[in-house]
Amino acid sequence: MKLEEYLQKKYSKSTLYSNLFLIKRFTDYYQNKAPKATFKEVLSYIEHLRKNYNLHPKTLRHCLYGVKIYFNYLLETGQRNDHPCSELFLKDKIDKQIQVDTLYSPETLETFFETYQIKKKKYLENRNKVIISLLIYQALTVKEIAELEVQNINLEKCEIFIKASEELTAKSPQSRTLPLQAKQILLIYNYLEKDRVKLLQYNNKKETETGFILGQYGEKINPHGIGKMINETKPKTEQIKPIKIRQSVIANFLKKENDTRIVQVFSGHRRASTTIQYKQTEFELLQNAVNNYHPIK
Repeated sequence: MKLEEYLQKKYSKSTLYSNLFLIKRFTDYYQNKAPKATFKEVLSYIEHLRKNYNLHPKTLRHCLYGVKIYFNYLLETGQRNDHPCSELFLKDKIDKQIQVDTLYSPETLETFFETYQIKKKKYLENRNKVIISLLIYQALTVKEIAELEVQNINLEKCEIFIKASEELTAKSPQSRTLPLQAKQILLIYNYLEKDRVKLLQYNNKKETETGFILGQYGEKINPHGIGKMINETKPKTEQIKPIKIRQSVIANFLKKENDTRIVQVFSGHRRASTTIQYKQTEFELLQNAVNNYHPIK
């Protein structure tokens, strides 16, 4: 049984591409040694990710989860008779507090969208602008963007439908229908009528491909690659992170909207407590102003 078949059989369809990505990351690192990797070598791989990629603790855990799935596959298909890391669990501390004062302002996000250009592969520029618009105006997660289908876009009604994740957890966003901004309509129309059609030419299964946002070869995109897509060759210090865009949009919306419930529905949050994390108290606003503008700073 091939790896992709195993993943389709054992795990949720919505996680197929992310699991393949995580496994490939590990196998690319160890090459031919990957199938026989030891517990110590798995630890070395995790340490490599910690040192070189500055990953969030949650992302690091996902990486380890992918490695575990890989060895489950080898074990169940008879390619190994042991699992080197089944009992390995990471304890990296996750800071769940939203650092509202470090988020992007509405002006910064608007400027990023309006001035966005790419130097290489110009034929992907419109697609990338569509992605950025969905991050900025609808605050979608990268997974939601990757899971969008053409039928979810209704240009006549100026609406977009975001379906809930198949894996229901406390943090997975709920399904919702959101309005499209005026500046998105023509952008999305041109992408659908021109850019997406060209991308599909590279896909042998183009007749059955229903994904809205496509990769450069007409394939369904991996949500983990969206950050790289929109930042192209920008240095790390200038890169804009998709998760931070979403957090910024929600926090900025809360500053204008007193009704937390409206923001909760917009964000797809299952719990009001998640939305409230983005709200700054008057004291915090004052404290941030003092920290930023005090003459003895």
